[in-house]
Amino acid sequence: MSKGKATDLQTTECTRQTEGRKIAINFGDHDEKEDNYLLDEKGDNYFIDYTRDNYLFKEEDDDDDDDDYFLDDEKGDNYSGEDRISELPDEILIAIVSLLDTWEGGRTCVISKRWRFLWASVTCLNFDRKEWEFTEPLRKPCICGLFKILQSHQGSTLERLRIGYCDLDSECCRSDVDNSIESAILQKRVQRLEIDDVRFSNDPYIFPERPFKTPFGVSCIKSLTHLSFNNTNIHSRIVCHFLSHCPLLEHLCIRRSSEIYVLKVVGPSLRLKFLQISDCPSVVKIEIFAPNLLSFIYDGRGPYRTGIVMKHAPSLVMLSLAEPCDCISKAFRSVSSCFSRLQTLSLRIGLGQRSIMLPESPQLSSLKKLSLAIHMGQNSKILMDLTSLIERSPFLHRLELRLKWSGFIGSRMDTMFAMYLIENSLVLEKLIFDLHKTYDFLSRKQYLSRKTIKKKIEATRKHALQIGKQLPPGAELIVI
Repeated sequence: MSKGKATDLQTTECTRQTEGRKIAINFGDHDEKEDNYLLDEKGDNYFIDYTRDNYLFKEEDDDDDDDDYFLDDEKGDNYSGEDRISELPDEILIAIVSLLDTWEGGRTCVISKRWRFLWASVTCLNFDRKEWEFTEPLRKPCICGLFKILQSHQGSTLERLRIGYCDLDSECCRSDVDNSIESAILQKRVQRLEIDDVRFSNDPYIFPERPFKTPFGVSCIKSLTHLSFNNTNIHSRIVCHFLSHCPLLEHLCIRRSSEIYVLKVVGPSLRLKFLQISDCPSVVKIEIFAPNLLSFIYDGRGPYRTGIVMKHAPSLVMLSLAEPCDCISKAFRSVSSCFSRLQTLSLRIGLGQRSIMLPESPQLSSLKKLSLAIHMGQNSKILMDLTSLIERSPFLHRLELRLKWSGFIGSRMDTMFAMYLIENSLVLEKLIFDLHKTYDFLSRKQYLSRKTIKKKIEATRKHALQIGKQLPPGAELIVI
């Protein structure tokens, strides 16, 4: 380690104060002429580079000159007490470090010699931009060195690999992500894989298929229990491949992928318990035969064609559907065979000025929670069209109604719907009017002055309070 005055590095760094010392760790690449380790003249500043053959990756028998790195070798004036944590068994310390994101976990190597290589045995690697506080936008440095860290990992398996909110600005970076995912699945037998909003040249990351379709790849993916892809272009071919060859898979989430076309979630021995397909504009058909499926979330954004084909889901208790316009009726009808067992139902509907006619369905005899989010204009008559759904839920405990764009404006239909709820609720505990959406709706009307908006909000508030006087004894009125 070279000693001298610390110089500026052309890299992304993160610093913090620890016992009067400043630690900086680099996940990126910088000029090879710069020193990898920097210690200022007072011995106060530390620099650790994840991307070089440096201290973090040295063997344990390196010479003793590296002792300057450890914070416990040079206690500050304010230090007192005994380090009891470092006396814990390796298994416990590794479990503690595994709870941190990879950035925080890597920093523990400077605590003492006891902690030096613990980070390399963690069970979870989390590379998530949102959880790292860097001094400049996180681009190439967040990913460069990722594959090297995986290669240095000493554990035989990984419980979780998460890569999130990163911009890949070169083919090298994209290759590093490809190699890291391949290594995590094929070598480390990772159980949970999460790819969240990783981009290459502002386009969504394309998930690789080839490594996982070989005979060796098929044997390795069997350990997967959780797959989550957000803003990642993963093709429906590889998704179906995972579903067919991952007997332990229980969680599958795909959001914002333009490569999902026909998806068959089918298999008598399928262990899948959670399925989410959201904002995938190219979806043509989703076929479901999943005996263990408990939760299904579908959010349609593109042209609705065949749509959902619910063949068999006897364990389904939570269902969430979101569709624009009248497409919700078709989706609603396709899953109606599961209604008698549902405990939670969520519908998000975009209607504009049109009404909705939900098809007849069996009694929702097990339903305890109903959530309705309605995107509409000022056509409050739509609210009364939904009363039939409430009437088919005799054991409903909680109703959540979110009116987008207009909110509660105190119109005749608003009042009728509120009174309907009051009169038909057997045991009403709480009625909440949230006027924030009403304010947003009125604020978008440019011809209304701020003073006029304030008067309308106050009038709406008084109207809500008047409705509250009709509540049965013991019921609580809340106006926000």
